[in-house]
Amino acid sequence: MPLRARSPRPQRNARESLLRILELEAKRDFEDAAVAGGLDLFLEANQAELGPLDIPKSYASLSVKKREEWAKSARASVEASQPAEGDNEPPPSKPKQTTYPTARPAKSAKKPATRARKKPAPKKVPIGPVTLDTSIEDLPFITKTNHSRFKRLGVVDLRGLLRMYPARHLDYSKIGDVIDLVYGEEMSVVVTVTSASSANIGRRGSARITARDDTGSVGITWFGQPYLAQQLRPGTRIIISGKVETYREQVQFQNPEYEIIRGDNLTHAGNLLPIYPSTEGMYQRTLRTATRNALDSGLTLLEEHLDPDVRKRNVLPGLRDAVQWMHHPDSMEQWHEARRRLAFDELFINQLAVQRRKREWRERAGGVSIKPNHDVLKSFLETLEFELTSDQAVALKTVLSDISAEVPMGRLLQGEVGSGKTIIAVISLLAAVTSAQQGAMLAPTEVLAEQHYLSLRTLFNAVPIAGEQASMLEPDEPDSGSQQRHGGDPVMEAQVPGLDSPMRIGLLIGSHTARVKRDVQAKIASGEIDIIVGTHAVIQESVQFKALGLAVVDEQHRFGVAQRAILADQSPRPHLLGMSATPIPRTLALTVYGDLDLTTLRQLPGGRKPITTLWARTAGQRSDAHKLVIDEVTAGRQVFVVCPLINESEEVRTRSAVEEYEYLSNGPFADLNVGLLHGRLPLAEKQQVMDRFREREIDVLVATPVIEVGIDIPNATVMLIEGAERFGLSQLHQLRGRIGRGGYASQCILLSDEPSADARERMGIIERTSDGFDLAEEDLRLRGPGDYIGTRQSGFADLVIASLTDADLLAMARAEAVDVIAADPGLEDPGHEALGRELDRILSGRVTEFS
Repeated sequence: MPLRARSPRPQRNARESLLRILELEAKRDFEDAAVAGGLDLFLEANQAELGPLDIPKSYASLSVKKREEWAKSARASVEASQPAEGDNEPPPSKPKQTTYPTARPAKSAKKPATRARKKPAPKKVPIGPVTLDTSIEDLPFITKTNHSRFKRLGVVDLRGLLRMYPARHLDYSKIGDVIDLVYGEEMSVVVTVTSASSANIGRRGSARITARDDTGSVGITWFGQPYLAQQLRPGTRIIISGKVETYREQVQFQNPEYEIIRGDNLTHAGNLLPIYPSTEGMYQRTLRTATRNALDSGLTLLEEHLDPDVRKRNVLPGLRDAVQWMHHPDSMEQWHEARRRLAFDELFINQLAVQRRKREWRERAGGVSIKPNHDVLKSFLETLEFELTSDQAVALKTVLSDISAEVPMGRLLQGEVGSGKTIIAVISLLAAVTSAQQGAMLAPTEVLAEQHYLSLRTLFNAVPIAGEQASMLEPDEPDSGSQQRHGGDPVMEAQVPGLDSPMRIGLLIGSHTARVKRDVQAKIASGEIDIIVGTHAVIQESVQFKALGLAVVDEQHRFGVAQRAILADQSPRPHLLGMSATPIPRTLALTVYGDLDLTTLRQLPGGRKPITTLWARTAGQRSDAHKLVIDEVTAGRQVFVVCPLINESEEVRTRSAVEEYEYLSNGPFADLNVGLLHGRLPLAEKQQVMDRFREREIDVLVATPVIEVGIDIPNATVMLIEGAERFGLSQLHQLRGRIGRGGYASQCILLSDEPSADARERMGIIERTSDGFDLAEEDLRLRGPGDYIGTRQSGFADLVIASLTDADLLAMARAEAVDVIAADPGLEDPGHEALGRELDRILSGRVTEFS
């Protein structure tokens, strides 16, 4: 029996189809995804049948809000023109009975021959009016699937979306002809599609397009996007931007940016194309559309917080213009102008915070006035084996003057390696003791704290208090090397000429036993200990001082605002002297430590000769380095060999101190006296090794970076740094500063087995640069400010636009901030209200970026 043809389904007219499309658009949050190729293609193809409907020039270019408004209007217009049910409708014919047993039963004539409509999904409506604080979830133009993706990018609200600036721009503003395309160049052309097809290339397929202009044709392939073959039909005029490739001798673009030409607002191609930071599942087109909508919704909400006079003096554009230009500049010159304004904003806000905090620190009452006994200080200076340089003398006079006032000192002491910062701190601590006050020397790690403790022992010729170590032991603890490491000699005393009683110095670190900690803390609280040495955590733990007058903080960049606030909350408030192991770049000093007064030591003690630094690049040069060591020891000199690790590590391929000690003492330096020093040695053993090296009983000291502080050996003339690629510029310079302290020519040899490209650059810089201030600037350039500043640690938000290399811009911002805080400390004047709100918003921690 011949098969009967099925009756064709009733064809929907364009208006019915449009209603279904608009229903689907609403479900998909008006992403222009209901029709393959976009709704504009449907509207253009059916314009005549749609009749007098108000069709937009370009639905795709409308914001989501505008799309929703148009859809609502179009639905109302279409439904109003539809005939009522039954009007002009032919009577239903009797359905024919199919002969197939599996045929579908005929539909009842009582129901229309159309599918029942599903209830539209609820429209996404923002909760209340849109503000800069409107969350990503409540922005109508951000789909639910992208909420988590934006949050991974750190964008949680409209303000964050406005401030999600492009990482770079591709310059596609110059549109050429196909005949002028150059292989390998980033170029743009306007072409018309001549053919389009999909292909099974790759896991998700691809789209292949051929297009041409008046000068020639070009092939275009989009991998993973086969649907574009349906969207970009022949006759569609598009602009293509991307890198020019070739395939089978034909000019081609692969996965270029594109845009269908309908209007003048080219978001995705044909101009300075913004490239945004992205995350998995997030496409650049989505990001560009989102930021374009964010600008439409939020740009007018931005409040200008810079005074017109400030903008005029510094030639800065308005805030709204700057934000707009950061995303979509007309030229790179305009982008630079915008970047300059927003960078100024960040530095200006930073400096306002710095100046306000400095003012508050000085205006709060309750400081300690330290009146030192200058005779005691003079007697101590006479015991030193050297005289202070003129820089040191000026610095000491400044510090002593500061601490004599009731206004708490906040000073940062920085200088070249070997310029004598530590001795200034030690004399300052002694000054506090002579005025019946306690002093604290705080280091970032236990190892450095122990080194400072041993250094004070040497400077003051201090000795353990009789019976002190034994009394510190728990009843069941043996007097072993392990116990010495944890609790040996926690308190020592020194006879200082001019003091009525011995000066007691204590060590408080985490590796002490609980009993030792309790005993030392009790002595601090009672005033029995005059100077306490410990880590930065000392001021955060349950340590009560009887009369803390001065806190010296080593490696100040690791001592944050939170710790400073603890000092500020003490009563009476102690003075603060910070120290930096190596010079700090000027811009960093002004931003991070702008609330501290700065003292710089540039002058080195007399008689020192420059240190020659060499990078041993070959095995032969390593052998030469070993020969140099033997020659120097034969001449009566001493040598350091520094290794980055104590023991071998499977994770890190580099030489360890223990391994190198065994190799050198039994190999190349078997005839020399070789010693070993590292942070895990018991405290007493460390002191013994240091004393033996100082007394020249050890020729070669193999050590970890524990020697960074507290070791002054004028007779040491050579340093070999193994695994030099493991150290940063500042640490290499600090280590190098342990030699060259006598009147002998000195050499530092960098040894590295497998240096990376970055490590080779660092070693090249340290090899040719001896000035610590120049190295500090290079170090900042290479590493950025990350080791010096962090949002929470410093009390500032991270610099998003500005760089700490913007020295001129920083100087301008600082000058303006000083004037503003001097005239209006509370930012309460009418002209500063917006600025005050902005400063409070940023420092409150509610956002991660400046605005």
